[in-house]
Amino acid sequence: MSKEPIEIYSHIKQLLRKAEEIAREHGIIVGRVSRNAPSSIDKEGGVVIFDVDPETYFTNYTDIAQSGSYLAVVDVKSGEIVSLRVVEVHRQDMLSELNLPEFTSSLPRPEASGLLTRTRIKAKPLLAYNPIKETIQAANYVIEPQSPIIKPVKIKTIQKILGLPTEGVFLGFITIGDRPAFNGYAPLYIPLKAFYQHVLVLGTTGSGKTTLLKNMIASICSRYNYKSEQPSIIIMDPNKDYVHLPLRPIWEKTVGMDWELESHLIKVIEDKISKPSGIVIILPITQYVIDRLIKEKTTWVKALRIIAQDYFNIVYRNILERIGALIEIIDLDVVDQPEKGGFRYVLIRAEIKYGDGIIDRIEIYVIPYGFRFNMMNPRDFIELNPFFTQQARDALYRILLKLKKEGITFNTLQEFYNVIQEARYIRGGKARGITLDPRQETIIELIHRLAIHRFTLENIIRQLGSMVDTGFFDIEIPSDKDKYLIEPSIEAIMEAHFRVFKGYPIVIDLEYLQENSPGDPRQAIAISAFRILNKVFTWKLIKSRMREDTQPVLILIDEAHRFFPSYGGGRDEYAEHVSGMIDRIARLGRARRLGIIFSTHSPKDVHDIILQLTNTKIILRMDKSLITRLEIPSEYRDFIVKASDRVGVIKTHALRLGYTSFRTTLPLTGHYDLSALEIKRSSSN
Repeated sequence: MSKEPIEIYSHIKQLLRKAEEIAREHGIIVGRVSRNAPSSIDKEGGVVIFDVDPETYFTNYTDIAQSGSYLAVVDVKSGEIVSLRVVEVHRQDMLSELNLPEFTSSLPRPEASGLLTRTRIKAKPLLAYNPIKETIQAANYVIEPQSPIIKPVKIKTIQKILGLPTEGVFLGFITIGDRPAFNGYAPLYIPLKAFYQHVLVLGTTGSGKTTLLKNMIASICSRYNYKSEQPSIIIMDPNKDYVHLPLRPIWEKTVGMDWELESHLIKVIEDKISKPSGIVIILPITQYVIDRLIKEKTTWVKALRIIAQDYFNIVYRNILERIGALIEIIDLDVVDQPEKGGFRYVLIRAEIKYGDGIIDRIEIYVIPYGFRFNMMNPRDFIELNPFFTQQARDALYRILLKLKKEGITFNTLQEFYNVIQEARYIRGGKARGITLDPRQETIIELIHRLAIHRFTLENIIRQLGSMVDTGFFDIEIPSDKDKYLIEPSIEAIMEAHFRVFKGYPIVIDLEYLQENSPGDPRQAIAISAFRILNKVFTWKLIKSRMREDTQPVLILIDEAHRFFPSYGGGRDEYAEHVSGMIDRIARLGRARRLGIIFSTHSPKDVHDIILQLTNTKIILRMDKSLITRLEIPSEYRDFIVKASDRVGVIKTHALRLGYTSFRTTLPLTGHYDLSALEIKRSSSN
């Protein structure tokens, strides 16, 4: 039975009143859907048009009348709160609205009354949130005229209507352009599980990549706003950017900085997120480090104490003295347990007195890292060096396997290199009456039997020589026994990460390796980084097959282009080998809670496989010509070219809308521009 007009009228009146109540509960009413301009929806989506009075416009124009602004409307018929994105804003002077002839608008001076006009805004509906049922769906219906337009004020409501995750790793705050939306009370989180589908962070130098990554690390270490198990964090650090994580952040006001805004954003989360109070440094050392620091017969306990103190002075004392702080070691312990897959490490407890009188204590674990050739199996050794050709890889594996089966051993990589190098020149030496080392005879025989091509043998010898040159193998101290450093077990470190190392971030200081290796820097860091990456992956894989649970692991690879280039620069086989390795690790790691965060300058710098494997992409300021490969919506392309520092766009399946712009805070951990500090120090002298 149809209702009488009076009943329909009464029902609609009740709906209007209810919509007003919902609007006032969830936000501030700034307007209503127009009565003289139709709302509409078609296959391209919906359109809502509403007017804003002059007082509301001039008071809130930054929030409600910018292209891209987020508002909401409470639809009268459904009672749902529908998010709106502003796409067009119209302003007219009073004379324009009155359609007066053009000559009458020529006034001797500006007239304020001419600006007392309503502002017409066109917006696009996005998502519909039912506050009673707590459901969210696409806004696929037309919005009723007279429905109240609101500026939402409740964080929960904002998160719901924009399809934002309500928990996860903190990235920053949702923005409209460069400025935080909703007065900086709309935080952006990415669920931890999204990291297991891998993340790519892009941006030009100085755009804020490192600050963003450090803030993410601080969020995870603080266990802020996520309920899942805390992951171990491993950082491949080629520039010493992350070794300062446990130091106090120092913020300086710079020209053009909106300090009031920055302070507000910090205050929103400063009691929730803080720097880690310690760090684990995996320190790749070389023979050069030993020769530089150790001058007389010693033990590994004494040697590690000397190495750790030297590293502490270079990395921590040096930087803190530059900013007027004092740091002193209050305790230093050396744990020497390399047997049975264990490891050696140094624990430094230090006290820091900052210039403003604040006192802090930090813990620094230093784990020396190096390789022992005669303790490696053939496959592991070959996988260390991605610069072997495939033919060299196969041939060397067969040589090493045959030597192992026949019980022929070499104490050091240098010995093996010398023998195989000599074998190349004296293949016919036995026929000329030259007595050969039995090991040389075996290798020469293998070279002939396997029909190893001359160019393949040259690649083997050249790459073995470059591995020797790194100084990263068979590191020896002057001692009568136990003189070689045993490679620490990455598996044991991972299993002890929370029990022994308190879950502190693990940083592989690759710059220290470059500074102390006489060999090719690219090769030195590639060898150590890929070894640790493979070891973590293998540990995860084996434990999974044994049905043993392990903690989640996030691996941050800074300057990823140095490890996974888009091309090999004449070494395309290298690029393909490395891409195959990362493809295997990334694809299998998803199911085992192993996530990789890649950071680099440009999508052109890294191999295409990384663009394919990363389901979440974060783009900070970047040249427009580089954005096309990232499939960013047109409304974000011009913005990202002009974005301020620490402002970017995120593209991820973890967001209902797929994209949003955001701004991270000033660094929440130690973050120092060493070059700027050096300039400042020089200018003060």
